[in-house]
Order: sequence, then structure tokens, then C-alpha cells
Amino acid sequence: MIAVQEMKHAEAIAERLCYLGGTPTTKPTTIKVGNNLKQMLVTDAKDEEGAIRLYKQTIALAAKEGDTVTADLFKKILADEEEHHDFFKSLLEEL
Repeated sequence: MIAVQEMKHAEAIAERLCYLGGTPTTKPTTIKVGNNLKQMLVTDAKDEEGAIRLYKQTIALAAKEGDTVTADLFKKILADEEEHHDFFKSLLEEL
């Protein structure tokens, strides 16, 4: 479920970037694979924290530039990322 949401986020961001005249990257970042479940969940939680920081910065910049459409898009994505982070943190607490 989370992977599907992440793909939808990437698609929405790419569409917005194209609309604004940019070119989305086609090179994904390196995928980190943990050696065990706990390591995987820790990595996932940290990745979500990084995304949350990035999206908050993007929202602030878009608002500063008066681009409410981009700010609104990233606010929606941010809400999903915060849910993902909570999910991974709750799983870690259960270990």
C-alpha cells in the first residue's frame, strides 16, 4: 500500500514539474536494503523523516513564490508521508 502511494506521489510531482517547465529525473536514488526487519523499518522511518523535511521546505518555498497549486500538492503528499512515518514508528515500537 505504501509503495503504491509513493509511486502516485512520484507521478504527481513529475506531472507538476513538467507543467512548470522542468524535467523530472529518471534516476532513482540507491535503494537501501536492511539485513533484518528492524533495520529495514529504521531505514524506512528515516527515509520518511527526510521526505517530511523536504516536503515542508518545498511547501514553504512554493508559498513564498505564490504557487498555491504546488504548495497544496505537497501538503497532501506530506500528510501521507506523516502517516507512513507513524506506521513505521509504531511497527518499531512493537518489536
